[in-house]
Order: sequence, then structure tokens, then C-alpha cells
Amino acid sequence: MSDWVADPRIRWRILLTARLAAAPGPDEARLLGQRLQRLAADHDWPDARPAGQRAVERADDLGALRARLAEEDRTPVVLGLAGPCLVVSAHHAWVDGLGLLDVLAAVTDTAVSSGARGVTGRPQAGGFLGSAVRRLGEVAFAPPARAALPGVVPAPGDAFAVASVPGHHGTARLVHAAAQGLVHHNRGAGRRTRHVAVAIGAARREETPAGAAPRIADRSELLRLRDVEDLDLGAVERLVREAPTQPPVGTGGAAGGRVVETALRVLAPRLGSSMLVSHLGRVTAPGVADLAFHPVTAGGTGLSLGAVGIEDRTVLGLRARRSQWDDASLAALLDALAASLTDPA
Repeated sequence: MSDWVADPRIRWRILLTARLAAAPGPDEARLLGQRLQRLAADHDWPDARPAGQRAVERADDLGALRARLAEEDRTPVVLGLAGPCLVVSAHHAWVDGLGLLDVLAAVTDTAVSSGARGVTGRPQAGGFLGSAVRRLGEVAFAPPARAALPGVVPAPGDAFAVASVPGHHGTARLVHAAAQGLVHHNRGAGRRTRHVAVAIGAARREETPAGAAPRIADRSELLRLRDVEDLDLGAVERLVREAPTQPPVGTGGAAGGRVVETALRVLAPRLGSSMLVSHLGRVTAPGVADLAFHPVTAGGTGLSLGAVGIEDRTVLGLRARRSQWDDASLAALLDALAASLTDPA
């Protein structure tokens, strides 16, 4: 955590929602909290919650629970229950997307697994300064496309939407659908869409010794594809396989790096990718009827699309800032993305 450097304006919590077979009773909820406390102790995670706060929050409304747990500031992992739905909220400094699955496995005492391969061993796209200067050049010459905003009354916090589509769709199909769905959405608003840039959240996988529990940490990596709206699915698939990882903004180090880092943050509203996409892979989770993943609202647009494959379907989770989107408008945008995924034509 001491090396964590990130834009403080971004809500750096990631959420995983698991719909269990039945709503946990008081004893089961207490057991979930006890397992989380053991997990936190094993990983030396600090507990930054106010004294006396329950280990597992409860709410009647799932949307309200997601919104509240997304605002938790410093505690590495918190849990919430709304009926049969268990929400795992983690700060990205401590846990990455695949780590959410490890937390779910630990607190439910089940064997949760994913077929995601990760990006272990993939080369990085040069150093921090070179990458940052290239990103700054976008501001002047080809700023990333933005989604046409619906004109809602601004409100604090984040909005969340979930949709399920049949079949299993990998990261490349998700990226392609995000680009085409954004074009379709903007066309409906009378706007031309150029320079769609998609950031892809991924992670390095580490081998776990036989019989040992996985060590949970932030091993996230970022890939970035530009001008995706002009590419067919085959081209996107090749780029997803071959794209190098991007150096994180917080590693500039030298004085020149700090200057560029400051410029990146100041220009973030014009510079960030059109959308962040992150896929947890095809997941097996005993006792879990459904899963939904919501990555961080990073980038200038604040739009993030998460995906998880479970049973015979892919569940999509779209997240955005309530300063720009409400529940209805975000659900409509997710419908456009889902339609592009299931019917690219």
C-alpha cells in the first residue's frame, strides 16, 4: 500500500456481487464476517472502519448497498448482504479483479476458480515517460471518444447496471462490442464517434503451491487499444493477444516524471480512455447462482464494463458516475452494449 499512487478523484473500489442459493441468516452472516476477519489477519490488512461497525453490512436494497460499499474509503475489503446477494467491495490497492474471487472463496469457504489466463510475462510498452508523453499527445491530436451524456440531474456517488447475455464471450468480443455499442449510442444522439480507446484491466497470475491458499494482492495490469471502432473482431482479437502492458501512472519517479504525471492528472477528463473493460473469465463458484463484477470508474468518461462467465451465460456490469448517468440511462447504454455483443451486425 505504501507504493500506491493514484488519482484521488477516482473511487478505487471494485465490487463483486454473488447471488447465493438462499439469504444468509444471522449466524451465517456472522460466520462470513469471522472468515473475513481471519483473511484480513492472514494478509495483515488494516481495519479502517469506525469502531463498533458490523463486519457485514445489511441492506434491503441491493443498488443502495452497492453504492454505499463503493464509497468505503480505506478498509481493504468489506462485505454487505441484501437478501441472498453478497457484495464484496475491495480497494484496488489491496485486491485486483481476480483477487475478488479469492476473497469470495475465503469468506464462503468454497472452491471458486476462473479460467482467466492473465497477462503474466507480457512485455511492457516502454517506460513511464515515453508512455505518458504519447498519452498527452492524444489531447492535441486524437482525444479519445466520449459517450454522449444523457443530461441527468447530477448526484453524488456511482450508478450500477447489470445485464446477462447467453453464451460465453471473451475479452476481445467484449472490447469489440463496447466500441460498436458506443458508436451506436452516439449515433442515436447525433454524434460521430472517432478514436474509441478501450483500456483493458487484466492481472498477472501467480502459481500457488499445492495445498496453499492464494496470496491476495493487487497484481493488476493495463492494456490499451486505440481506434477500436474501425477494427473487426479478428483485428481486436490479435491486439488483445499481442498488446503490451502499460506502465502505471504512479511510477514516474524522477522530477520530469512527476511533471508529466501532474499533467496527466490535470488533463484526465480529456485524456482518459473511452471505456475500461475487465473480464474475470469463466468462473466456477459452488453455491453461487449468479455473479456480477463492477471495476473502477477510471478515465475521463468514468465508464467501466465488467464481465464474468458463469454457467451458460456472461454477466455484464456497467458502472458510471452519478454526476453524468442515472440508473435508467446507464441501463439503456448497457442494453446497447449487450446488443452489440450478441448481434454484432
